[in-house]
Amino acid sequence: MPEETFLEIQPPENATPEMRAQFLEYRRYLKIERNYSEHTLFAYLRDLKFFWEFCLAEEINYLAADVLDVRSYFAHLKSKKKQDKRTQTRKLSSLRTFYKFLYKRDVIPSSPILSVSFPKTKKKLPKNLTPIETEDILDFENPEAKEASKERDKAIVEILYSTGIRVFELVNAKVNDLSEDYSSLKVMGKRRKERFVFIGEEAKIALKTYLEEERAQSKAEEIFLNHRGNKLTTRGVRYILSERKDFMGMEKSISPHKFRHTFATDLLNAGADIRAVQELLGHSSLSSTQVYLSVSRDRLKEIYRNSHPHAKK
Repeated sequence: MPEETFLEIQPPENATPEMRAQFLEYRRYLKIERNYSEHTLFAYLRDLKFFWEFCLAEEINYLAADVLDVRSYFAHLKSKKKQDKRTQTRKLSSLRTFYKFLYKRDVIPSSPILSVSFPKTKKKLPKNLTPIETEDILDFENPEAKEASKERDKAIVEILYSTGIRVFELVNAKVNDLSEDYSSLKVMGKRRKERFVFIGEEAKIALKTYLEEERAQSKAEEIFLNHRGNKLTTRGVRYILSERKDFMGMEKSISPHKFRHTFATDLLNAGADIRAVQELLGHSSLSSTQVYLSVSRDRLKEIYRNSHPHAKK
């Protein structure tokens, strides 16, 4: 059964016409002005729908909601289903974004979310692929796939690992944004921030083969297409990677973000400057990149323990 997309999420059935118009405007705001990924769009719109359902049931005017109303909403959520701190933080963040949207459009004088604190969460270290796992994934060919799909899928995994780009950046990448020699690609990241990423030799070969042999006749703007010749979706990329994992018989999951983690960790392990890695990943804050430094330090500690004469037991 196909997953629900953000476009399928609708306001509550008993929502007012004003709420329905606001919902559409908010969706446009998240997609166009904030340039959120489809995954975030889905989560934020669903969170708003649930919040409105609560407000309608409790006869709360969400435009005049206060801190107590917001806390009551989270108590209501907790009573229905136990939620971890990360989920609570996401839901609070989505409400904060919604009320910020209302404030920016002069719909409300202030936000009721500002004095609500976020639950403290432990930052999880990203899970990356080992060098052997990475090579196995890159070298694997699906025995049941058509030649065109094989070349496309090979180019996808090579580009993901070679550049560390996000999955939405991958599917939105345009042929015209590639350099003539396929060595660099201009991508549009979060907050519509443009940057250049660089493509390694193996990825260049895979990309060149795919573009010049398997989809040479297509006039589509996007680099990666599905079997119908249309733009590949983020869900389609995840399906391709999941199928690859199943055919390989791997227990560890393969995801676009895991390639991103691996890209960053491998660069830092090789001695790359953290500021350079920040630029390549498109992180606006260095703190987002520093989590990869923790992974890299663990690797350095392992090398020290195994190599230094006085570090061994």
